[in-house]
This record gives sequence, C-alpha cells and structure tokens, in this order.
Amino acid sequence: MKKMLVLRLSAIGDVAMTVHAVRSLRKKYPDLGITVGTRKRLAGFYEGVPNINFLFFPEKAGVCDIFRFVSKAKSTGLDFTADLQNNLRTTIIRLLMKLSGSKVAAYKQMTIAKWRVKRRFRKDLTPLRNNALRFCDVFAALGFPVPDPEIVREVRPVPAGFGSKKGIWAGIAPFSRKEKKIYPLDSCAELIRLMSFRFDKVFIFSGPGKEKKFCEEMMSIFPCVETVFGRTDLAGETALISNLDILVTMDSATMHMATLTGAPYVAIWGGTHPSTGYSAYGADWKKNYIQVDLPCRPCSSYGEGSCRYGDFHCLEMISPNMIIQQIEKLTGLDLPQKA
Repeated sequence: MKKMLVLRLSAIGDVAMTVHAVRSLRKKYPDLGITVGTRKRLAGFYEGVPNINFLFFPEKAGVCDIFRFVSKAKSTGLDFTADLQNNLRTTIIRLLMKLSGSKVAAYKQMTIAKWRVKRRFRKDLTPLRNNALRFCDVFAALGFPVPDPEIVREVRPVPAGFGSKKGIWAGIAPFSRKEKKIYPLDSCAELIRLMSFRFDKVFIFSGPGKEKKFCEEMMSIFPCVETVFGRTDLAGETALISNLDILVTMDSATMHMATLTGAPYVAIWGGTHPSTGYSAYGADWKKNYIQVDLPCRPCSSYGEGSCRYGDFHCLEMISPNMIIQQIEKLTGLDLPQKA
C-alpha cells in the first residue's frame, strides 16, 4: 500500500481548508495510506475524514524537533510527501523526506500574484485559484489527481454543555488576530442586540482577554447570548457551528470551519478580499459575503499591516442592519423580532 504524508502545520483557517482536499483524496484513493502532519489541537478538523493517521508536530519546535518529526515520518515508510504550506519548517521537512526517497511536491504561494491584487493592479480583481483547489494541485503533482471537493451539509452532535437545540440558533465570530479583520465592537454590540431579538440563542466565538471580556458584557445584557470560548475544543466548535441556522463571521478561521459541514454563514470582508485565494471554499460571493467597494481595497492579502488611513472605513461602512438583511436574504427566514 502506498503511503502519503500531508503537511500543514498552521494557521487554523488554512488547516481547515486542507480538509476539503484531503477528503477528496481519501474518496478518490480509498487504499492510499494518508498521514496528516499537523498540530495536535488541529486534528479535530479531520473528524469527518475516514481512515487517516496523524503525525503531530510540537506547538513550540526547534531544529531538533524537526529532525525528530522527520525520523518518525521515515519510520512509517512514506512514499510521498505533500507540503501544503511551503514555509521554512515544512521546506526542511520536505527536503529531508526527499533525501530519504520520498517523492515530494509543494503548494505554490503565488506571492507575486497576491501582491498584484493587493497593490491594486485593481482594474483586474480576477480571483486567484482557491487555496483548497491549490492543495489538490499538490496531490496531482504527486500522481494523485482528485476531483474538486464537494461541500456536504452535515449536522454533528451538539457538544456537551450547550444543551439540545431548541428554536433558531445563530453564531457570531467578530474577532481575528489581524486588526483589519475585526468588526468594530460598537457595531458588533448593536448587531448582537438585533440578533438577540430574532434568535433563541446567539453564540459568540472569541479568544481570551479583551475578547472574552466583551463576550461576558454581552451575556450580562442579553440572556440568550452565550460565549463559546473555553467550553470546547476546535472539533467541538465545528460541531456547534454545524447546528447553527446562521453564522456571522469575519474573513477568519471560523468562516472556513463553517464550510467543513456546509453550515450557512455570512462573512464580512474588510481590508482583505476573496480574490487573493483565501475565499471560503464553495462560497457564493453574493450570498455569503458582505464587502464594500473602496479604492483602497484590498490593502492586504491575509490581514497583515494596518489601515493606511487609520479609520477602517471598509468595516465601519458595514452596518448591523446590512448584516441582518444579508442573513434574511441567505436563509430565506423572515426573522421575528421578539422585542
């Protein structure tokens, strides 16, 4: 039996996108041994992909950890190495695997093409090939062409501690590690207020610190609001998202998590733009996205940098009412106002 190592160590959203490609690979080649090299905390994304193994990379790794990882990979007799990241660490791993006899191929970063979009040779915003499909291209380069992945609607069991689903559930993920991808908190508070009138439960996805504090403030004001942070892992968050009737998210990992189970979502785009290839796989831009056309957009490929004008007008112009209207348009729900 032939065996393949599939490498993607980070980031959260990008690892989630690899699942589409790996799922298609598994479906097309049921007898291929697939080992995914990633961080342990990200393995839950692959819950819906059968018969795969994992080789976990340390959260904090030095040179010695890279060699130990390669040694373990070699011991499993891997014939192919698909590098779906192509950064310094995975390049070293890939080259060492090649020296051991493994056939290798790597994801193409398309740095110049992304730069052209970001620098706005802007009369042409022709979308770059989606990342999930470019991951599939790596498999094809190794001799394993796969069909374009399918998005399948799947509802997973609600994680423990969230109760059984009753009524209409919504989620909101307004945060990101990148400033250009954070919905303004005053607008976010108003959006949560509007959502609390229309949904039986509103779950806020966040991180620690200031994000958690904001969630707690919203919970103290609106009884139907619950925070998700600290109550489950990434696999649990994905399962919870699968039960939502709508998720409002930024151009962030949560958006890509929604695609893993085909959950309905509305994504807000600020300084970034789906043309750079980081679009959610399978998205309908008119239905799933909200963005405003400004001469300064896009100013970033994945959220790097800061707003050149300092006002984040691209996000400020997207009002809570616009988002509610987009939710109704996407879901077809005539959402009741409970208050």
